[in-house]
Amino acid sequence: MKTRKTQENKMIRGWHKALFAAAAALAAAVLSMWAPFKRLEYSFADTMFIHPGSVDNRIKIIGIDDAALRELGPFSKWTRQQAADLLNAFDPDFAPAVVAFDINYFGGMDPEGDNALVQAASRYDNVVMASYVDYTSRLERMPDGTLRMNPLYVEQIEKPYEALRAVTVQGFTDTIPDSDNYVRRSLLCAEADGDKEYNFAWVVYDCYMQSRGEESYVPETDGQGRYGFDYTAEPGMYELYSFADVAAGRCDVRVFKDSIVLVGAYSSGMMDQYMAPVARSTVMNGVEIQANHVNALLDGRTYTDIPVWTGALITAVIAGVYALIACSGSFVVNLAGAALLEFCVIISSVVLYRNGIYWRCLMAVIAVAVIFLGRLAFGYLSERFRKHKILQMFRTYMAPQVVDELGRSGRYRIELGGRSCDVAVLFVDIRGFTSMSEGLPPDKVVGILNRYLGKVTEAIFRNEGTLDKFIGDAVMAVYNAPVDVDGYLIKAVRTGLDIIQSVESLNSELERDFGRRIACGVGVHCGKAVVGNIGCRYRMDYTAIGDTVNVAERLESQAGAGQVLISGGLFEKVKDRFDAEFIGDLALKGRQDKVAAYAVKAEKQTAAPIG
Repeated sequence: MKTRKTQENKMIRGWHKALFAAAAALAAAVLSMWAPFKRLEYSFADTMFIHPGSVDNRIKIIGIDDAALRELGPFSKWTRQQAADLLNAFDPDFAPAVVAFDINYFGGMDPEGDNALVQAASRYDNVVMASYVDYTSRLERMPDGTLRMNPLYVEQIEKPYEALRAVTVQGFTDTIPDSDNYVRRSLLCAEADGDKEYNFAWVVYDCYMQSRGEESYVPETDGQGRYGFDYTAEPGMYELYSFADVAAGRCDVRVFKDSIVLVGAYSSGMMDQYMAPVARSTVMNGVEIQANHVNALLDGRTYTDIPVWTGALITAVIAGVYALIACSGSFVVNLAGAALLEFCVIISSVVLYRNGIYWRCLMAVIAVAVIFLGRLAFGYLSERFRKHKILQMFRTYMAPQVVDELGRSGRYRIELGGRSCDVAVLFVDIRGFTSMSEGLPPDKVVGILNRYLGKVTEAIFRNEGTLDKFIGDAVMAVYNAPVDVDGYLIKAVRTGLDIIQSVESLNSELERDFGRRIACGVGVHCGKAVVGNIGCRYRMDYTAIGDTVNVAERLESQAGAGQVLISGGLFEKVKDRFDAEFIGDLALKGRQDKVAAYAVKAEKQTAAPIG
């Protein structure tokens, strides 16, 4: 029967663990898909994944900076002549591999300037101009028949004016910020009315690879045609030249030979700045973002996001596995398991990122941390509840100050078994209670007994004793257990005197209300006893057992009305505190040797107080 019950308990605990693990996995999966911490997730991933490195010295930037604007005037007053002057400043013998303008040249301005730029651009094979894609959101029907909102529906592609378009290649420069407004991704290509165009950085990269006779790398994209790119440089790390210096011939153009030259805004007043994950404390010029993008393509450092469902499933598995560990292990096992899982999650996400897969792992990290802290809190609260339950149990038979000390020390456990310790044991019983109760109605007997037991309990608690049990009209008390009590021998004897005095004062009330008087005898002995929870798994009592208890009980049975009997061994230890009369060596039931007994008269008035 016991084995079967144990198996049932194990099965119940197993189901509880399984349900907890399932709940943790489900919650983690839902939060991962819902992504309530998406901004925090991006920030966490940026911290792990994106770190400045060595820039590719093939990439150079010609910036329309504040110096250029001071020399050439506000950009809004520029014609296409300035761009033509820049291209004409290059030496054909030291020509760049690619010259890319991150500047919009839409529609005609003045014919002379427009034509000058066309003529200058026609001198080179690899001049890239910026185009612009107009996005809108549109509900689309998927091949499987389902409807999906496409936030990147291409309405039209705006390109440079026709003559310039004929002698250059184009790529769209639109940025696609994430929900936290940081630029990490780009659309590979856009298509409108059969017109397909690739993004600006990829076109620049492709032109450069063609100039070298090498095959271009096409990044893998997600379901919406997007991919992410890694950052290499913080603002100001790429080699920079002022537009005005190059156009005026004040720069040695041989430095641009076989390079990728990006031309773009480099002044805050031109409003072409964005937030980039490599520079979280500042903004980055758009042309620098394009440089980082090209750099990533040259190095093959692009990535695609892990599918939402896949990420949710991975997070759920991690949360579920750790929930089982947390339910089954000790604190050390839980801590080691949490640390190992967190380490594996972070390392795995970094390895995946380096291999072109972007997994925002923060929800998995949070799930493990929350389960660990939750399990820690649950264990703490369970222990507090257990201690509170024990203390509440002890309050029914211990002095409040002893219970408080027990709570402060924490030296208690509810379990079968006990420990051997030095104690004093007191028994008290009403003399003639059986004959008295036969002549009274039950309700009056109970009334008398309750008042008497109340006085006895007060005396025991006042002297820091532990109320062991009521045995009918008899009471057993233990001193110096479950916690040590200073002067416990003196307090045990003093309790006996207090009980006799309390009963004498109680008799006037009993005679008035019930027409009866009572008298009791007390026996006290000290020595070794086994103290602890005695019983079985279904029922246990905190008590003391042993010869010391038996002697105290036998002394009480020999005590007369209003008499406190203590053993000779106890008297030797407290004789400086109490006046007592030797009444002889008593033969106690169940013992071969007689026990010296003393009747305690009073506590000496000159005795120093205890506790």
